[in-house]
Amino acid sequence: MIYKWAVALALWASALGAQSVAMGQYNEANAHYRAGDFTKARQIYLKAVSTGITDPQLFYNLGNACFKSGLLGEAILWYERASRLAPDDEDIEANLRFANLVKKDREPGGESNALLRFVTAAYAWPNLDHLSLSFALVFFALFILGVQRLLRGAGLGASWLAGVVVCVGMSGIFAGWLGTRLYGDSRNSEAIVIVGEVMARSGPDEGQTEVFKAHEGTKVRLVRQEGEWILVRLANGLGGWMQTEAVARI
Repeated sequence: MIYKWAVALALWASALGAQSVAMGQYNEANAHYRAGDFTKARQIYLKAVSTGITDPQLFYNLGNACFKSGLLGEAILWYERASRLAPDDEDIEANLRFANLVKKDREPGGESNALLRFVTAAYAWPNLDHLSLSFALVFFALFILGVQRLLRGAGLGASWLAGVVVCVGMSGIFAGWLGTRLYGDSRNSEAIVIVGEVMARSGPDEGQTEVFKAHEGTKVRLVRQEGEWILVRLANGLGGWMQTEAVARI
C-alpha cells in the first residue's frame, strides 16, 4: 500500500515538475516572440510541447510562431490542434481561416444543400466536453427526480412524470450524440502536409505513377500505413501514397 502511494506521489510530483518546466519555457518563448525572434520562439514552444502539456494557448502561440517563420504547414497543424482543444476560441478560428486562405491548395467547395450544411454544422458545433457536461447535468436531474420519488412516494403529479420523460429523452439524445462523435473521431484520422510540396503516388514506392501533388497546409485523411509510406485521401476523395515524413497527424 505504501509503495502504491509512493508511486502515485512520484507521478504527481513528476507531472507538476513537467508543468513548471513547460510554463517557464512558454514564458521564455513569449519573450522571444515579442522581440521578433520567431524562429527561437518556435523552438522553445516545441520544447514546452515535448513535456506533454496539451494547452490550446500554447498550440495557438506555436502556430503563430510557425506562421511568422514561414512554415505555413506547421502553422495550420498547430492551429488545427488548438482548435480541437478550444473550438469556441475566435482568435484560433480567425488565424486558421486566414492561414487556409493563403495556402496554395484550396479545399473543395462545401455541400450545396443549405439545410444539410446547417445540420452538419449543428452536429459538429459542441465539443466533446460540452456534450459530456450536458449528459451529466441531465442525468443528475434524473437522479434528483428519482430521489424525490423515494422521499415523497406516489402522487407527484403530471409535472414530475413530464420531467422524467424529458430527462430520459434528453439523456438518450446526448448519450447517442456523444457516442457517435466519439466513434467518428476514433475513425477520422486527419493530418496536415507540412512540407512545401509532396507527390502522391499510386503505390508505396518512388517508382509508382504520380497521382497528384499536394502543398503545405493541405488537410488529408489517413487511411493506412506501409513502412515509410502512408495512404492518404483528399476531401474530394482522391487518394495516393505519400512518405510519412511529409504529413503530421492533427
